[in-house]
Amino acid sequence: MSAAADCYSRSRPYFTRFLTPAEQAQIKKLCLPSGVFGVFYGGDKNTEPDRCCFGIIPNDFGLDENTATGLFEIKTVCFKYRLCDELSHRDILGSLMALGIERDTIGDIYVMKGMAVVYAAEKMADYIAGNITKIGKVGVTAVTDADFTLPKRQYEEIFSSVASLRLDNVVKSVAGCSRGNAVERLIRPGLVTLNSITSDDPSKTVNEGDVISVRGKGKFLLYHIGDTGRKGNIHITIKKYI
Repeated sequence: MSAAADCYSRSRPYFTRFLTPAEQAQIKKLCLPSGVFGVFYGGDKNTEPDRCCFGIIPNDFGLDENTATGLFEIKTVCFKYRLCDELSHRDILGSLMALGIERDTIGDIYVMKGMAVVYAAEKMADYIAGNITKIGKVGVTAVTDADFTLPKRQYEEIFSSVASLRLDNVVKSVAGCSRGNAVERLIRPGLVTLNSITSDDPSKTVNEGDVISVRGKGKFLLYHIGDTGRKGNIHITIKKYI
């Protein structure tokens, strides 16, 4: 709320860092000051995570919900490599972090055959492109602001119920295993990330909008927390990235 208040009191737009889906969900639930709007954008209409811009309607800096996306100062970094080589989201993120870059200056990372695209804060994009020539053992060529449209996300919906919103219960649901196996074979060995951060705490609470990755099982978004059933279980909707 301090960002929205700063926007209102100083009559100027305020741009946040890149926000996780969970952080975006929290902002969307807030009651913004009258006359203040929030726009989310990460370089493309299908990106996540996104940055948020708080603006004022009406205003004197020519910003509204339709024009705000052009002011976010986000650039793409396109890594090209041989079609026979394989890179993962984890490989690319690891190389970026090895440069000492803060995670919240990096947005979406999209990996496909022979190419990977990173959405980054404009001030970081050229630095990234100029300092990464190899990711793991794979040689790459990097260019900034390549003409690229991110495909629309595809999901498979999973409807489940959990005893609580602890990480082990949610991982149990998405991985299709017992809670004990979720803890001992997935969470404790460091095979689970929560919002891109490795989490080995089974009791950590998972919130609506959180993204969970389980190595070997996939990437999942806790899309909706529903009602509590008669037996005390919480109904949840999960979206699995396809």
